[in-house]
Amino acid sequence: MKNSLATIPLLITSSLLLTSVNISAQTVSSISSDSLPQTSKSISLSHGVLPGKNYLTARSIIIPVTFINYGFSSLISKPLKQVNKGIAHEVMEDASGFKTRVDDYLKYAPAAGVYLLSAVGIKGRHNILDRTIILAMSSLVSAQLVVMLKHATHQLRPDGSTYNSFPSGHTTTAFIGAEMMNQEFGWRSPWYSVAGYTLAAGTATLRIMNNRHWLSDVIAGAGLGMLSTKFSYWLYSKWENRRQKRQLAFY
Repeated sequence: MKNSLATIPLLITSSLLLTSVNISAQTVSSISSDSLPQTSKSISLSHGVLPGKNYLTARSIIIPVTFINYGFSSLISKPLKQVNKGIAHEVMEDASGFKTRVDDYLKYAPAAGVYLLSAVGIKGRHNILDRTIILAMSSLVSAQLVVMLKHATHQLRPDGSTYNSFPSGHTTTAFIGAEMMNQEFGWRSPWYSVAGYTLAAGTATLRIMNNRHWLSDVIAGAGLGMLSTKFSYWLYSKWENRRQKRQLAFY
């Protein structure tokens, strides 16, 4: 029992997030670019955007919304609070003295991977400029939400240092990059999505192992990162569609 609880952060986080690949990993839409007007198709492809993609559907938000709901439920549910405390206790007992700053850098790895894949010639849904704008939008939206929630919930960290534990900002950042990897390259192969989510899950696990966050903090952070990124892709696609329509008006 002693060792089993210490592995719960890794098992829960990894299994839930890799399961999300089946729902979140995107393939090219059934709407073929050949079905679009030739002018519209050339404009779309010139901007590096694959046509016909709906970024925000009820199905696509099941996982992030579930994660966020779990996080909020843990704030008031005694059984979930006990899960948090039990895991924190076992982690400290089995890995007392464990300390690393790898998570401070690993959180950026999924987003860096999005650009690295482009650098080696693997094309995503968007060009570099477009995805940078989307990344900035996602980061801004999530940062505002994380700061607001940290102040509003006033949750003590497991190490007793500060009252800003919920949700995990590191995990949110990591899952922004993971969701971008999923959106940009998941349609090519689900393994790109698996790679991004695995790196992000590693960040979440290290936050728990460092005794900086409860399990519910990182699960909620994962949901916020994924959802804010999906929202940013959806919002940017709306703006992109309007821009293309304005360009078509000149033909």
